[in-house]
Amino acid sequence: MKLDLVIVNPGHRTIAYQGLGDDLAAIEPPVWAGLIATYVRNKGYAVALIDANAEDLSPEEVAVRIQSMKPVLVAIVVYGHNPSASTQVMPAAGATCSAIKNVDPSTTILLVGGHVAALPERTLREEKTDYVCGGEGPITVAELIEALRDNAHPDVRQVRDLWYWDGDRVRQSAPAPLVESLDTDLSGIAWDLLPMRRYRA
Repeated sequence: MKLDLVIVNPGHRTIAYQGLGDDLAAIEPPVWAGLIATYVRNKGYAVALIDANAEDLSPEEVAVRIQSMKPVLVAIVVYGHNPSASTQVMPAAGATCSAIKNVDPSTTILLVGGHVAALPERTLREEKTDYVCGGEGPITVAELIEALRDNAHPDVRQVRDLWYWDGDRVRQSAPAPLVESLDTDLSGIAWDLLPMRRYRA
């Protein structure tokens, strides 16, 4: 079965915390990445999740792993548990984008999360990503997979909340609605895709 989506929770504890990352730094599960995974799986797509922060993977190690998986789309989730925390994740997210493109330039990347939704055009111009999500994420991710699947020349104009390049111009699609039914659409975190033994308070 072809893999539709790889979700990446970026981060490299050794760089962020040096020696403290081995024993003292908390490692929290990536809640938003896990919820997006559930939403997309409920739409019938095949999903994998790489928690680079929990596994202490470098951007280059993430890129090599993704190359072997060959997904339709890679979604890098720039998220933190505190309102401003997604901005602190951006250096790791940007480095991961660059590493993935260095290994395989044909890999399609979408950046999702609070920081990129606040600065979508700037993010698209500054990072080595193909697309940026300007909203919550789940609807945009699912619609983009559908547009990319089995399509050498995808038309992404109908993918909602998407920022993308049209030649040398940045374009923005129509906004997506907010997820309304949390119990149905975001019915839980995809715990089975996460390295549960690595998390700690």
